[in-house]
Amino acid sequence: GDPQQYYPQKESLGLYNDVNFTIPLNGINMDESWNRLPSFFNEINEGRKRWHWRYDEPIKAEKMMKNFYRMETEVDKTCGNLIKELSRQGVLNKTLIIFTTDNGNSHGEHGLAGKWFPYQESIRVPLVIRDPRMPSEAHGTTNDEFTLNIDLASTILSAAGVEQPAR
Repeated sequence: GDPQQYYPQKESLGLYNDVNFTIPLNGINMDESWNRLPSFFNEINEGRKRWHWRYDEPIKAEKMMKNFYRMETEVDKTCGNLIKELSRQGVLNKTLIIFTTDNGNSHGEHGLAGKWFPYQESIRVPLVIRDPRMPSEAHGTTNDEFTLNIDLASTILSAAGVEQPAR
């Protein structure tokens, strides 16, 4: 694998130059957490290899996090452009928008990097739904209830008024 990992667009490279990142982001002591892991977590573990690629030196870690957040900002900008275009076409208030992703990501927490581990950093993903049928008081609210990706199909079918197939 390529140790660089994160490649933002050229126009994003100036973002976050004045921000300092502390790794890990959640304050977990990486060495202490790493040393508590079972023995099969060793230096040849893929998550540990990627931790070395990305986070084992402060300058490297800061560069990786800046590029990661630059890419996240690009996603945000693209979503905003999509919403503007739907509005321009006059269909925004007829469009259900669902944004999610397939995995979270460890950014050095537990001495690991990547998406393969059952820690909160890896398993929690965003699920943002903009449904023009929602009551206005629900707009912009959050919900901390647990959902799984298997819930999405039934949610989409229901929103479209399609009967769910028998199980």
